Amino acid sequence: MNVFVYGTLLVPKIWNAVTHCPDLVSHPAVLSGYANFRVRNADYPGIVEVAEHSATVSGRVFLEVSDDALRRLDAYEDTFYDRRTIIVRVPDGSELEADAYCVPVEKAAAILSDEVWTLAWFEANALDRFWSRAFGT
Repeated sequence: MNVFVYGTLLVPKIWNAVTHCPDLVSHPAVLSGYANFRVRNADYPGIVEVAEHSATVSGRVFLEVSDDALRRLDAYEDTFYDRRTIIVRVPDGSELEADAYCVPVEKAAAILSDEVWTLAWFEANALDRFWSRAFGT
């Protein structure tokens, strides 16, 4: 199964710690029709489907993720996410089916802030704190 990631799992050391799969083939990818917001009172994001078809979320799609790694990802992700199948576009213009952890539209207002989440912000402001909380090192 392919998995699209857009948040903390874009950081290689977090992906590797969670999945134990450092050598999977992956590609940059874009998901259309979704937006990426910071979860309220947290350093990590959630994506939600939005009415604006021009909205996009940039991330990475990992190919052929094993069932064991998928179980570890399910355990890592918060319980409010739904893992659902989406379609992403990769740099060569082709589309791939992948699973992604999404915030249900009906829960988004309660879970997500209005602050757009970016990897640059996370790496500069929250990565060390997040790593210590999540992995205790």
